[in-house]
Amino acid sequence: MPFRVVLDSDGLIKLAKAGALERVVEAWTCLVPRAVYVETVERGLEAAYPDAEAIRLVLPPATVRRAARHPRAAALLLGKRGFGRGEQEALHLFFAARADAIVTDDAAFVAMLAGAGLRYLVPALVLVRLVQGQYLEPAEALDCLERMRPFIRAEVYRAARDDLTAG
Repeated sequence: MPFRVVLDSDGLIKLAKAGALERVVEAWTCLVPRAVYVETVERGLEAAYPDAEAIRLVLPPATVRRAARHPRAAALLLGKRGFGRGEQEALHLFFAARADAIVTDDAAFVAMLAGAGLRYLVPALVLVRLVQGQYLEPAEALDCLERMRPFIRAEVYRAARDDLTAG
């Protein structure tokens, strides 16, 4: 069964900027909540963001899903503030679709997911997983990581680089 991931806006944009989104879509079953698609693609196209067109071209229509409410997501979000509709729908979709991980680089969302013991991947570590699964050559992943570098935390960059250059 293929690896199933839910992508939030942050994850989509960083993978698109890195030039790796197409590989992720080829390698894994990707799910994008409707609110995330509206935020990154529809509003992005209105604002003439080049990443919006790149994301639109790469994502198959079946990737975009309406997020059915899930009781576990609702319980985790209860009383929490600061999460946008995209993160909320990503969490609901994660449970409803029984996904393996959420791809995000939003610090508050990562903290909540980690605190709940839920699996997530930051975009830089997606590159490492693609190399491990032989969906991407290490040199290609390093190129993608360099393109992603201005948009990610230094410690995440270093950890991913170390993983990609080890043995």
